[in-house]
Amino acid sequence: MRGVAALAVIAVHVSMNYTRIPAVNLLALLDVFIYISAHFAVPVFIFVSGWVLAARYAGDYSPGEFYRRRAKTILPPYLFFTALYLLVAVEGTIGFSGVPSLERVVEALLLGNAAYHLWFFVLIIQLYLLFPLIIRGYDFFDRAGASLFLLLSLFIIQILWNAGAHIAGAYLGLEWYTVLIRLFPSHLLYFALGVHVARHTDDCRSALRSVPPGLVLVAAGAGALLLGGIWIASVIRYGSLAGTTLAVLCIYRILEPLYYVPVIAVLILAAWRLEGTDGLSAAAARSFGEHSYGIYLVHPLVIAAAASLWASLTGLAWADWPTYPAVFIAAVLASYAAVRVLAGVPYAGWLLGEPRVRRGPLQ
Repeated sequence: MRGVAALAVIAVHVSMNYTRIPAVNLLALLDVFIYISAHFAVPVFIFVSGWVLAARYAGDYSPGEFYRRRAKTILPPYLFFTALYLLVAVEGTIGFSGVPSLERVVEALLLGNAAYHLWFFVLIIQLYLLFPLIIRGYDFFDRAGASLFLLLSLFIIQILWNAGAHIAGAYLGLEWYTVLIRLFPSHLLYFALGVHVARHTDDCRSALRSVPPGLVLVAAGAGALLLGGIWIASVIRYGSLAGTTLAVLCIYRILEPLYYVPVIAVLILAAWRLEGTDGLSAAAARSFGEHSYGIYLVHPLVIAAAASLWASLTGLAWADWPTYPAVFIAAVLASYAAVRVLAGVPYAGWLLGEPRVRRGPLQ
């Protein structure tokens, strides 16, 4: 699951360069669809995080030890790569940004905006800090037989929170949206869903296997077509995502969990099929997932470097069709290779969130 999510992250960050296409054409619309439909990546990472942590800390544990291990996993790479991305620009092509001011450093650390992917760390740090409270809250509802009621409540709260973030951004200023969308209620449902699956693995397995796999796949595909279609229609109507109306943004926030949850179910079913097999696909997915944390950290550098090299060798830019598959494939292979190499370098594992063993994101 982490391996597929890492591929989706790279797809998002390659396809987002549709904004560099000067006209709304077929290439731009295809990139918009990929950009929107691949956004399941972060919810999947957060779901897996909730599942893994709830399974690992199922009984009595020391909160101090928990926080120490989480800090060792996430703080060194977050601090290092924040510093790196403050110095190296990775928007479109690679380049030197200059020495940042103290104000910019503080802003980058608090908002995770040194690069376009680091906001995720601000979010997951909050979930780590709140994990003991989240577990106690879930267990309270679970003992009362109301765990599904809790998940439904979080579903509603998350939709209201994320739609409210857009409303606040529209009427109070963009900085409100920037902050609110990075706070833990924006993704708490997926984390709690992971906790629920960890607590009721057998029941969830039976329930999911009772549903025809084709139906789950159709639900996920329909969600992708619906959300992608909404954004394509909006880009055609308004010329860009930046010109999209508040109503479209709120509709998107209402519908997105109805897409992400079926995708999570599809990936669980796919993981079960690969589980215990020795085929090349299973081995590749497993290895890519094991290194997905490091891949997540380094892939913007690889994308920017690959785009610059591609442009210098071919003369093609983000407005040209071949650029996207070429850069995507290069980013997947080079990111994986770089992390595999760095994992063998003494102490480099600390910078990839892998101080002792190779781990995937959030594990």
